Parts: sequence; structure tokens; C-alpha cells
Amino acid sequence: MNRKMSMKEALEKSKARRANQEQTNAKNETSCEQDAANDPNVDTAKDQSEDHLYVTKSDAEVQPEASIAKKKSLTMKELLNAKNASKQHRAVALARTAQHREHQDEPIEATEAKAEQSSQQDEDDDEPAEPIEEMDIAETPHRSTGKKAPRPAASTAIAPVQKKPFPVGAFGSLAPVIMLMARAVQVSAEMVASAMIGAISALAQALINVSPKKSGVGCPVTINLLIIALSADRKSSTISAVIKPILAAISRATDCRRHMLIQDVTVDGMVIGLIDRCHSQLLIAPEGASLFGGHAMSPDNLGRFMGNVSSLFSGEALTRTRAKEHSYAEDRRLSLLVFVQPVIAMDFLSSPLVMQQGLGNRFLYSQPQSLVGTRKFDDIELDEEPVYKEYCEKITKLANQQWKINPHTGGVDARTVRLSDDAKAAWVKYYDEMELAIAPGGDMATHAGYAGRYSEQILRLAALLAIADDPNVVTIGEETMLNAIEIGSYYMDSAMSAFNVAPANKDELDAGTLLDWIRSKQEELGIAGIPVRMMYRVGPRCARPQKRTKALLDLLESRGEISKCDKTIVYGSDNKRSNENYAVTGL
Repeated sequence: MNRKMSMKEALEKSKARRANQEQTNAKNETSCEQDAANDPNVDTAKDQSEDHLYVTKSDAEVQPEASIAKKKSLTMKELLNAKNASKQHRAVALARTAQHREHQDEPIEATEAKAEQSSQQDEDDDEPAEPIEEMDIAETPHRSTGKKAPRPAASTAIAPVQKKPFPVGAFGSLAPVIMLMARAVQVSAEMVASAMIGAISALAQALINVSPKKSGVGCPVTINLLIIALSADRKSSTISAVIKPILAAISRATDCRRHMLIQDVTVDGMVIGLIDRCHSQLLIAPEGASLFGGHAMSPDNLGRFMGNVSSLFSGEALTRTRAKEHSYAEDRRLSLLVFVQPVIAMDFLSSPLVMQQGLGNRFLYSQPQSLVGTRKFDDIELDEEPVYKEYCEKITKLANQQWKINPHTGGVDARTVRLSDDAKAAWVKYYDEMELAIAPGGDMATHAGYAGRYSEQILRLAALLAIADDPNVVTIGEETMLNAIEIGSYYMDSAMSAFNVAPANKDELDAGTLLDWIRSKQEELGIAGIPVRMMYRVGPRCARPQKRTKALLDLLESRGEISKCDKTIVYGSDNKRSNENYAVTGL
């Protein structure tokens, strides 16, 4: 690869390769259609009634195994031909049998036209998505139903105004199963893919490190994910689908891997567990509020927790000193997969403790599109889908890889994966551009703490993509690195969106909550202003007591978001009167 080539040109080069692959796949598809047309066993009536992306249980029941094989039903080998599919690559042509293709709901040209218009129409933000039936693998797995989705209140509006399509195609051989799981669970592809990154990181961090240099041990491949989602967004179902093969593998393990998944933890319990029970662990928190705000996480404990997680992310040693004991442990690994609701995410990101101590800079941030209110029943038996079965086999193989233990430290002895020359050139180009961006006056100057270490996140992502395809990987290739850059760029945009929306401190957060409450009460009661007395009696908890209410009102008034209402307000069933009232500006 030419080292002077811009990153944009490098990504275009990658997409051009995918387009060439599409031409080859199109020829194969034509052959599949001809085979299906001559096959008397094709049950087209059933296909019309069950429009699935993949071969389902009903297909297998009505067709003998030989017939399914003849029709080229979905297998992982065929899907590997679709590796790194782009927006122009039709995943459906490979993911469905020939008779499914005959009854396609809309032509691929229409789908591509929609993709071109998506950035202008802001479909990701303004309209909910509908379940996928036939669409590009590089798009999010749902299309608009045409119904307007209500915008969240300002204090919880962590989602960006505009959002690029999630780069599913950059996940290569994992893309089809991500699409399948998204449809089966009825969540966005981003939700599934983010959880999958966390799961693969948990398995890989005990096996490999990654380095751009030809010598040295490099850095861990640990990835921490903070996924911002609503309570009804099926987080637990997503986790279950993604980690099911891991749970099955560790339940059969006879070594310390039986303890690699943890949930409800204290700081000391986590540290002792890494030292004495399992050298590499995944902390899963389906509800992050219980992790960051639980009784075990007092401000002191939360600070210790953040310090330990930050040290482990960088591959540093764990230490624990008490009056009668001292523990020191090297080569331990811990990755975090944390789901939080928007209001908790804003509290997390606005915490000086989180961002100044550096823990916030060691996360990837995901904001999946919510499908709540748009989901219709879809009878997919995930366990019976060939693609999901082969995913489980792949993850099981990775989970069963023997951990090598360092006899001197008692921790994991991970081998180091390195970069090919072309992969290194692509990564160095990204590294240099990011370094310029964090310089004073640069695009990322205000987020230098996060962006300054982001090139290392790209390295880790590339290593995870590589080991997912080959558990014995030694060298990361250029295409894998470009895919990692594409995925990482998406998560960088997501992080910047979250950072820019998050309040600077708790006062800002609470003021936004009070502003939303005042607005909703004005609309609900149809009155010109809201009495201050009502605010500190029945208003949001964060705006009480009376002293706190007035402090937040002063902040909102100073910014021009509310103003005093001169009218006397009559409210309540007993017609109370108030002369101290506030109204939202412009409402």
C-alpha cells in the first residue's frame, strides 16, 4: 500500500475490492437461480408465507438434506465468500436459497437508492426502523415503517441528530450472523455487533496481545463497551444470543475458565477473583446503574474500581495491600460489557471522576437505534439456523483454546500478533492523522484524552477481527486493518456524539431534567407557567428541596431557557394561586 495514500483513498480501495467480489458472487447467484428453477423440490408457496433471510426449520422439514445441499442453502463457507461486503453487495443473494430470491419484495436498486438518501432524510433519528426482509449487509438491519418516533426528552437525548449506517459489512464473515441475530432478537445490528465485540475480546484477551512493531509484547486486546439503550431494548436477550456458546464452553471447562464471566461484584471481590480464581474475566452489566451506582460502589470504591479497570486495560499489574497481606499480580485481563440507559450514560459521562481519572477514555461507546414500538413477531428459531450454529461452533472453538500460563507471574502468557507491511501502513496513516487532529485547534483538540489513545483501540479491533476468523492468527492483513478502521471510525463518531450531548456536570444534568419536567407540565396542564411551589413539592427528585429548585431555576434562567411568568397562575383541584412561576422560553 502506498504510504502517501490518504485514509479516504485507502477505504475506497477496500470498497473497490468488495465491488469486484460482488461481480463474482453475482455470477454464482445466476447459477443458483438456474439450479433452483430446475429443482422440483422448491416450495415457493411456503417461501411466500415465510419470508426469511435464512433457511428456517420449515425449509428443512419439507426438503430432504440432499435437496437443500443441491439448492445451495446457507452455510458458513458460502457466507465467507461475502467477506467484507459493502453497501453494493447484496447479502441476500448469498444468504437465501434461490427460491427466496425469486420472491424478493423489492429490487436491490431500490434498496441502494434508499441507502443513498438515508443521510439526507435522517432516517436513523427521526423514524423507527422495521424488520429486515431484504436489504444491504452494510446497512442497519431495519427499514423505516413510515411512522414518526417520538423524540426523547432533552435530558435523555443522548442519540445523535444524524447517524451514519452501521458498518456491518466491515465485520466480514461475522456480518451474516450479526444480521440474523438482530432480526431474531429484533434489535439493531449495532446492538448485536457491539455485544459480540465484547464477547470476542473476553475470549481473545487471554490468548493474544497486538503490536505494530516487530518486537515487544504489545498491548492487550481488551475492549470495554458502554452500550446506551433503553430498558425495553432487549439487552438481556441480545447478550444471551451472543454469549450462549461461551456459556456452554465454560460450563464444560475443568480449569479456571469456569469463573471467567462475572456480574455482581465488589471491588475487592473482583481483584481477588482475578488474582486467585481466574486470570482473565468478562464483567457483564445488563443494567449499568447497578454497577456504577450500587451499594458496593461508594465514591471511594468507585474510584478504586476505575483505577483497577484502567490499569488492567493497559496491561499493568494489580496490587492490593491490607494490614496483614499484600497481593501483587501481573498478566491479568478484564474486559467490560456495560449496558446503560441514556440518563445513566449522561451521569457517567458528566462525572469528573470518570473522565479525569481516565476510565471514560478506555471505552468504546455504542448508541444503537431503538426499535421499541416497531417490532412485530418474527418466528425465527435461532438455534436451528445454520448460520447461528456455525457461529456457535466458531466461538466454541475459540473458547476452547488452551490458555498458556506464565509460570513466573501465574497470569496469562499471551502471544503477540503483529501487522503485515500494508496493514501497518494503513494503521500508521490513521495514527498520524489522529495525532494532528488532537493538536491545539484540531478537530479533536477538545477530546484529546479520548482521541489520543484511539489508534490503539483500532489495533485491538483489528486483532479481534483477525482471531475471529483464525484462532491461530499470526499476522493481521491490510483488509482486516481497513475494516477495523471503518468500524472504529463509527464508534469514534458515536463517542463524540455522546460527549457533546452529555452535560458538563451534575448541575447541568439536573437542570436539563427540571427543564423537561416544566415543559411537560405546561403542555399537560395547559397553563402559562409552572409554580415554583409545585416544582419543589412534586417535581423531579433531583430538583429538591426548595434551595436546590431555586438554584437550578437560576441556572436555566441565566441561559434564557426559562423566564418568569408575570401572570397569577391558578392550579390544582382546589384552585390554588401562585405569583412565583416560570415558563419555558418559546413554548
